[in-house]
Amino acid sequence: MSTDSATAIDHAAVRAMPLGEALDGAPMSRFHVRFWLLAGLGILLDGFDFFIIGVANPLVARDFAVGSALQGLISAAAIVGAMFGAALLGPLGDRIGRSRIFRLDLWMFVVFSVLCTLAWDAWSLAAFRFALGLAVGLDYLIAAGYLAEILPSKNRGRWLVGAFSLQAAGILLGAVVGVVVLNVRPEVDSWRIMLGFGVLPALLIIWLRRAVPERPRWLAQNGREEEAREIGRALAGVPVTVTGADRERQEGPPGGSVRSSSRNCSPDGGGGARSSPRCPGS
Repeated sequence: MSTDSATAIDHAAVRAMPLGEALDGAPMSRFHVRFWLLAGLGILLDGFDFFIIGVANPLVARDFAVGSALQGLISAAAIVGAMFGAALLGPLGDRIGRSRIFRLDLWMFVVFSVLCTLAWDAWSLAAFRFALGLAVGLDYLIAAGYLAEILPSKNRGRWLVGAFSLQAAGILLGAVVGVVVLNVRPEVDSWRIMLGFGVLPALLIIWLRRAVPERPRWLAQNGREEEAREIGRALAGVPVTVTGADRERQEGPPGGSVRSSSRNCSPDGGGGARSSPRCPGS
């Protein structure tokens, strides 16, 4: 290898930023907006589902001749399922990757939405709604975690709030679907159409999410460093390198402030330089 080539490689290595630092300090780009929208569309769908059951429930009560207690159980089933889905299934994202879960949870949504339309009594409907709620809770958690890891720290807070605000758009969609269905087909079993409508946007979102990349931080933590560098470069717009800190698993969302990094590396605060495998300027 010539001296000039070696020098060029050395300069490229010097210019490469640590993966976590590059992701946190990156400017907001079209890639960030695209991934934000794909995560937010799932939250929109969740808002639709939580609202549409309120429109459909009076028809369900008449169709199955159930009392207020069982009617309330049907209404709450998906919410309870969402709690269990977030708590019990959420860790799957750290085991198999969140890009896979992004599709898996929506396929669960599709399957159990279809089963809801085929329910033969109130108890079966409540069971299917609970299972559907597992998918909803999983999507909430995975979407939040995914965005927290790829969004620049400067924009992270307001873009996360914006993503969850899309739930309101889902509620509006549910209201429109309810009104249209009741006007076009004012039959007691029209609730099946309302609950099944969510399959259509879910299939569209699955198709749109097919190319969502895995989180570069997760890739770095699981030995797939070349992929991590490639995706990190696309998001940050600069060459990146995977450091020891990037390979370590974090218990919570990544910190986005330079202040916290400096504190961890200071000799007299936050545990000293040993707290961080690589301190800025070291």
